[in-house]
Amino acid sequence: MENMKVKDNGLRRLHELHLQLQDVQEQLDRGPRRLKARGQATQQKQVDLEAQLQKQKMLRVTADQKSLQLKTNEAKIVDLRSKLNMASSNREFDIIKGQIEADTMANSVLEDEILATLEKVDGSQIAVRELEQELVKSKSDEQRIAEEIESAEPGLTRRMAELQTQITEAERCLPGETAIVYRRLVQAHGAAALAEVEGDICSACYVTIPPQLLVFLRSGQIMFCKTCGRLLYARSRE
Repeated sequence: MENMKVKDNGLRRLHELHLQLQDVQEQLDRGPRRLKARGQATQQKQVDLEAQLQKQKMLRVTADQKSLQLKTNEAKIVDLRSKLNMASSNREFDIIKGQIEADTMANSVLEDEILATLEKVDGSQIAVRELEQELVKSKSDEQRIAEEIESAEPGLTRRMAELQTQITEAERCLPGETAIVYRRLVQAHGAAALAEVEGDICSACYVTIPPQLLVFLRSGQIMFCKTCGRLLYARSRE
């Protein structure tokens, strides 16, 4: 506690200005963070789209390969049937017939696989269209956020300069040694360098202020909290 006095409303005003400055700074800082987050989301949408396009390509290749295999097997069956008619013995006939049945069964499986693959291609096409739409929207949102930031920044910068000037004026209520300690607190805690005493409680650390010190504080005596070190001011009595 210093043997100097300052009006509580002076400290209250100084605290309010710091809080307003903190809010403006947070708004300025929030803009680039929002833009960065949206940019990352856009990049991820692009990655997802490219992955889905690659998946679609591979599905088409798989479908084409299976279709080619099916045609090859069908040609083989036609050839085997012609040989079946020219079989020279029952044993040869049975062997060729068994090959035809096996290839026919294999073709049935291939047909099911081709159908399933083509259904996956259709699903992939739908996913591609959805991702393309999402990418367009994400890019649009990114552009909108960039424009909002660009529009708001000059006003916020002006407001910050105004508040800094007002803070400099308000700091004149602080005597020399108090001003030195106060500036150290501001560097360390920003707007939280000052704390209001609500009833008999420091609003920064929630420690009770002893009654005698509370009397000094309410009389305008300069005080720093013994627990958290903040520059204290009393709540105005209604």
